[in-house]
Amino acid sequence: MLKKFIGTLLVALLMLTGATAAEAAANPIPSTTSPSSVSASPGAPPATYLQSIKLLQENKYGENELKSFVYQVFSLFDRHAEVNNLLLLFANEDLSMKVPEGRIDSHQDFEKWYAGIGANYQSNVHKIEQISVQIPAKGDYRVNCIVLWQALDRNGKFTSLRTRQQWQIIDGGGYWPRIVSYIAEPIS
Repeated sequence: MLKKFIGTLLVALLMLTGATAAEAAANPIPSTTSPSSVSASPGAPPATYLQSIKLLQENKYGENELKSFVYQVFSLFDRHAEVNNLLLLFANEDLSMKVPEGRIDSHQDFEKWYAGIGANYQSNVHKIEQISVQIPAKGDYRVNCIVLWQALDRNGKFTSLRTRQQWQIIDGGGYWPRIVSYIAEPIS
């Protein structure tokens, strides 16, 4: 009798679990009208996880892809890559850059600025000290970072500068996105 009761109970639990799993698989992201809660039941994903999944589903690039992109851009700067390789990562239209040396509003301006950096510095490195990514709306990618730039000028003199950087990034049409706005402001 006890075995029959336990068997019936197990079948009921399996059926209940199957229905819950099917409902979750059909719509793993809760609607925006459902209340969010800080605590989650054991095994339930937290709200931050669900938000991350939603952003991945709605956007071409996720947080890790955008961070990787930032590191890729700085690695090209560190290696004094050919300017044409860098221009692929910056928007051609509506480019707006503010760097310690001045404003850059086109690929032509970028080329002049980059040539000046190459003419004045024999080597440099960028150390990303902090980085955060926001995706406030579909296709709207924002990066904030603090970067320590260190360099040797052509005379062998060491210099460094810490900047707070704000980037706005758009879909570049290919694998990598493109930077449309790049603001680097010196900080102490």
